[in-house]
Amino acid sequence: MTSNLLCIFETYQTFFTGLVGFAGVIITMVLNAKHQIKLQNRQTQHDARALRVALKSELVANKSIYENRIQQLNEPSDFRHTLIPSNVVDGVFKMLKDKIGLLSEEELEVIFKAYLLIAELPYRIRILIGTDNVGGLNDEFLRVDQERREAVTSIHKSFLPDIDNAISIIDEHLSRHENI
Repeated sequence: MTSNLLCIFETYQTFFTGLVGFAGVIITMVLNAKHQIKLQNRQTQHDARALRVALKSELVANKSIYENRIQQLNEPSDFRHTLIPSNVVDGVFKMLKDKIGLLSEEELEVIFKAYLLIAELPYRIRILIGTDNVGGLNDEFLRVDQERREAVTSIHKSFLPDIDNAISIIDEHLSRHENI
């Protein structure tokens, strides 16, 4: 019986060697694929974290701008007008918009709402102050009269909770995915 097995093995030695080698190649390919998937998942998580940090930074900057404007508009002034820039701080959002799908649905909802409000602030102020109070070569600033300062302050204050909400949701997701 043993001699028959040896005879079969000798006859089909190349076949058995090829079979073992082929199995080794398949196992190596499967392990490499799993490793690649793991690396890709890590990269995706890293990209999502970087996106969250960048958007949070920009939202915090907008919040600070709004709070400073509110403070400035509430201070007494001898000037008849206050100038407010008509441009908005949303360059990071625009630049990284193609990666926004890395975020959760909850994050997307509050981030889009915050950025929509940020983008529409100059238009709301223009409606309030009138188009004749827009100045600069490319309409870079809005001229707010003393009588309208309180209304402009109210607009800024009304947008702050949505910006704060977006920041806190991003913070929650950053802390959940902290080990990346």
